Amino acid sequence: MLSLIRTHGQLSKAQIADLSGLTAQTASVIARSLVEAGLLVVGEPVRGKVGQPYVPMSLNPDGAMFFGIHVEDSEARLALVNFTGSIIAEHVLDLSAVDLDRIITFASEAITGFRAGFDADQWARVQGLGVSLSSGSADRANLPWKQVETAFFDFGQSLGLATYVSSDAVSACSAELIYGHGVGVADFLYVFIDHSISGGLVQNGRIRFSRDDTGPNIGQFLVATAKGTLVPLRTLADEGRPHVDRVPGLARNIAYAVHSASSVVNFDAVIVDGDLPQDQLHKLTSELRSALSDLTDGDIPFVNEGSLRSKGAAIGAACLPLADRFFPENP
Repeated sequence: MLSLIRTHGQLSKAQIADLSGLTAQTASVIARSLVEAGLLVVGEPVRGKVGQPYVPMSLNPDGAMFFGIHVEDSEARLALVNFTGSIIAEHVLDLSAVDLDRIITFASEAITGFRAGFDADQWARVQGLGVSLSSGSADRANLPWKQVETAFFDFGQSLGLATYVSSDAVSACSAELIYGHGVGVADFLYVFIDHSISGGLVQNGRIRFSRDDTGPNIGQFLVATAKGTLVPLRTLADEGRPHVDRVPGLARNIAYAVHSASSVVNFDAVIVDGDLPQDQLHKLTSELRSALSDLTDGDIPFVNEGSLRSKGAAIGAACLPLADRFFPENP
């Protein structure tokens, strides 16, 4: 029900029943419980041309809050995000390299400061902590993934917060599903570019690629270089800043991977995002559409630019607990 309201903005109980397949009574009972829990707010009755007025319900921005920490080589960014995706506050720590002790001390001080300003009810609405790691940042700092994960899990446990750790591709994709172009698109292929190329399938609104880049991932696809050798797609990102002259070649290799994936599974769209200048992202998606057209005579998936740049990486991290808590697995 919360997912439906998030998608549509606001809905009445009758509309929820129609869209969800629930009975009117069941929809009413659940809606009432969500209002009582503070997750929904009730608007003013709206009178139509005929029939009884309907009462719209929408998400309560203050209904839940989430902490998100995004870690890169040069900075760590912590944000407190509300239930509708607005940043309440944000803190940044400049880094010369990934330093777990410094990052956790920075996060601890920031979150302790927030907690001191909250009453018991406000703190109870903090639903979790999400941590996203820029691709390869832990490797460059010689930190095994398990060590990073354990350190943040222990930190979250000390705060009494459920904690989620993932790559920036998974966190960005979570944000796309909840706030971006993924809303209402059940099946798409997500491509994320920073220091590598990663991503993969989203099916029935659920992310199906690996959160630590070791499992299923579009970056594992083998593509041919200009010299004819085969390399994993993930190695072609050129530190996340492909020179403008290399964008057509990069788009062509991504198109090969997209075409290969579409040969074995159906998806409606391809969403491309990452830590790229806007002009390069625009050029990359344009070249990708052209390359996909050259590879097939049939219909090609819809290709769109992602929206992470306009929302911020820490919001993606905060979406990890939001997605797990309020977007349960589809049956």
